[in-house]
Amino acid sequence: MLREAGISPDECFMTNVSPRQPPNNEMWRFFYTNAEAKEKGLSTWKMLFPRTDTSHEISLLFRQLDQVSPDIVIAAGNYALWVLSSCSSISNVPTGQGATVRVPGGIMSWRGSMLFWQSDCRRIPLLPIVHPAGILRAWYLRAVTVQDLRERVPRMYNGWDAPTTDVCAPPSFKEAIDRLTAWARASRPLRLVCDIETHRRLITVIGFADDKHSALSIPFIRMNNDKTFGSWWTLDEETALIILIRKVLQNPSILLEGQNFLYDLQYLRRYLGIREVSYFDTMLAHHLLFPGTPKGLDYLSSLYCAHHIYWKDDGKEWDSKHLGFEKLLQYNAIDCMRTYECATVLRKLIKEQKMEEQWGFECKKAQLALRMMNRGVAIDKAQRARFGFDLQLARERIHAKLQEIAPRDIAWHSLKGKTTKPWWASPRQTLYLFETLGLPLQHHRKTGNATVDAEALFTLRRKAPEWTLLFDLLEDERSVDVFISTFLRAPLDTDGRMRCSFNIAGTETFRWSSSENAFGSGTNLQNIPKNQE
Repeated sequence: MLREAGISPDECFMTNVSPRQPPNNEMWRFFYTNAEAKEKGLSTWKMLFPRTDTSHEISLLFRQLDQVSPDIVIAAGNYALWVLSSCSSISNVPTGQGATVRVPGGIMSWRGSMLFWQSDCRRIPLLPIVHPAGILRAWYLRAVTVQDLRERVPRMYNGWDAPTTDVCAPPSFKEAIDRLTAWARASRPLRLVCDIETHRRLITVIGFADDKHSALSIPFIRMNNDKTFGSWWTLDEETALIILIRKVLQNPSILLEGQNFLYDLQYLRRYLGIREVSYFDTMLAHHLLFPGTPKGLDYLSSLYCAHHIYWKDDGKEWDSKHLGFEKLLQYNAIDCMRTYECATVLRKLIKEQKMEEQWGFECKKAQLALRMMNRGVAIDKAQRARFGFDLQLARERIHAKLQEIAPRDIAWHSLKGKTTKPWWASPRQTLYLFETLGLPLQHHRKTGNATVDAEALFTLRRKAPEWTLLFDLLEDERSVDVFISTFLRAPLDTDGRMRCSFNIAGTETFRWSSSENAFGSGTNLQNIPKNQE
């Protein structure tokens, strides 16, 4: 990978956090478990409990780096990121021996970021990448790692400074009015990114960027000292701002851009009356060019932005408990500026790859999806009620048969009567019943935990065909329960229509998917069983 990225391995000094190979290749074995650390009264070092010899090896690593004095340090994997930065996330994982141990994470978020490691002598550029061993297990990560090396190392080699930005967050009323007025009056084509932040199904912030180094983030709420929300503006001020924002978004000279903008448009339609607008969606453009790859803004930034550093978890809803409102405004501004820079590169790539025709078709699909989301689907509520009644009777018949096969008190024994759930609705009780019947225990492929999921029932059907009736009834019960909860009880809007979100950039095959929309209405309409299923 180094050679492919134009880097000679002969010019690289390669070392490890620890020179030893851990037992079973499990690095956590070089650290004390939580119970051991508590028993010894140990304090954490960077939130972990390294064993004595591991601490010595980390000190050796630091001395090596000081002596070698590299121009840039490449940190491969979670443990290298943890040792050389303060960016790691820490989690507790089971050791398989009834204990837990702290382990670092976050490399998938921070890979490709342009960081620094502070040595005793100087500040050295630090580039986190995915560990090669991880790439061998997930080969799709190889190309993006080569990209990280090829693009970031030359830019970081001689040192750099973060670009200067002009961020207005929060603006004064005059600052917001002046900028919005200028955009609303634009008569020549002007690229403008729009991005919203939401909480409790309300717009908390709306941001704009007309340059990769300039952004305006307008708040609509204020966090009070008692953690309640209040309005940021007076009624007259907010009214004036909303009128101008509507004019900006509907100005034909504005070339609107956004990341996953179909989501934002659900809110802009409901609260600002914005229905159909033409826009450039960076997520959709990346999906067209590289289908099947991640599409979050942080991932796009790592590929397309000249200066990239991971800045936040890309969540749709603002987490008010862990992120202050001032930080939210700053992150919104960064979102806007990164989206602008990504759109600049993606527009160029579409032309270079001669995919303008395909891009035009994707834009038409996006407009179609938006119209479908706005219009919704008419639901025959009387017919839905009849289906619900019939399925409820069917479920009761299935429950009666399941109760005949295994009386409740048998399965209750596993929980000592501490639950009111029937045994088939409790995985733990179902496991106990299967063990009582002598059925072989099945384990989840990823977690290794005992399971009674659909894959387990499929395997048991072959191993114990005498219990086919039991497996059939369990699958029917689960199917009916899902149908009732997912489809027959899916919330409708006040006009009796079902409005869903449509994801047109979800799959490598370009197949659409649908789901509950941003306001809790709708469901996945594409999985409704047909006829007698």
